[in-house]
Amino acid sequence: MRVIEIIRDAEGGMKTHFTTLTKGLAEQGIDVTAICNFEERCKKDLEAAGIRVISFSFHKTIRPLSDCIAIFKLVSIIRKMKPDIVHCHGFKAGLLGRLAGRITGAKLLYTVHNFVTYGRGICTSLLIRYFESWMGSRTHGIICVSRALKKSMMEEMGLDEMKLFVIYNSIPDWPAGNRRVTRKIHCIEGNHILIGTAARLIPSKGIEILLRAASGILSVYPHVRLLIAGSGPQESGLKELARILGVEAQVVFTGRVSDMHNYYAAFDIFVLPTLTEGLGITVLEAMSFGLPVIASSVGGIPEFVIHKKNGILVQPGNVFELRTALQFLLDNPIKTRYYGYQAKTDIQKGLTRDQMIEQTVSVLNTIYHLS
Repeated sequence: MRVIEIIRDAEGGMKTHFTTLTKGLAEQGIDVTAICNFEERCKKDLEAAGIRVISFSFHKTIRPLSDCIAIFKLVSIIRKMKPDIVHCHGFKAGLLGRLAGRITGAKLLYTVHNFVTYGRGICTSLLIRYFESWMGSRTHGIICVSRALKKSMMEEMGLDEMKLFVIYNSIPDWPAGNRRVTRKIHCIEGNHILIGTAARLIPSKGIEILLRAASGILSVYPHVRLLIAGSGPQESGLKELARILGVEAQVVFTGRVSDMHNYYAAFDIFVLPTLTEGLGITVLEAMSFGLPVIASSVGGIPEFVIHKKNGILVQPGNVFELRTALQFLLDNPIKTRYYGYQAKTDIQKGLTRDQMIEQTVSVLNTIYHLS
């Protein structure tokens, strides 16, 4: 079986999933071509795994002229490679890649990683719903990374449930991580309680909400620190907000992090204040490290974080609720440790790399044998 995997410029969970999946498919004997615009180090890593890599970039936003050019370039690549299946990740790759694949007559698979209409205007949302409905009826299979996304694709886009498959992203098989060294790098002392988060610094991740919630905590708990791992267009604005709130001395901005497992090991509490999320892979990663989690009750997160059993769920954008949850964990160390233990126990029951690869191969085989 020959498969083309297409993704736009991506960071975080989507990129990790893409690289893990393509390597896993290659290990299963599938002829994989990755069409992406990753940095050279990542491309070489994929090539070393036996994956053919074609550098290709397109704009994240809709740009009619450049998008049309991109579609015809993709058509040329697909006709040359002659894949059995074109597999697109995310809305923009799903837009361009599926149109190109349909022109060439290739079978189509699409993975939905996020809620595609979130944060968009009324007209844009209507156009997206129309396209997803029209293109979805012409797509042979659609993978959703959470049950919440599947429900959204059925109810919002009117897609046939028989075409929708839920396959959760896998958690990386990371080593334990170095707590002491990581904390030393950022001047976090042994008696400090470290609240951590990991996210791209964009509005939808809710880091501003976290800073505002934490500002009422840090002033009362001088031994508490907040570490924000990640980079993005909001970084300078968030640093300025920390200064305005008077907590900059207790807040650490790391910028982009490549050894995230060392940071999970260094955290005492993990928070994801996101406003929208397809699955929330960083929450699942944090749970696998035995961390007590506070997360927004959005998307696929409540499918794993069970409120007051293995973590705490809060309403997205609610500063007071998030602050209350932080104070509860700080004031109840026994309960905090229990949540962390239970989180690790629950998350180890599934979400393995092998399961994700096996389930995806099953979907590919189903599509491959369609008449």
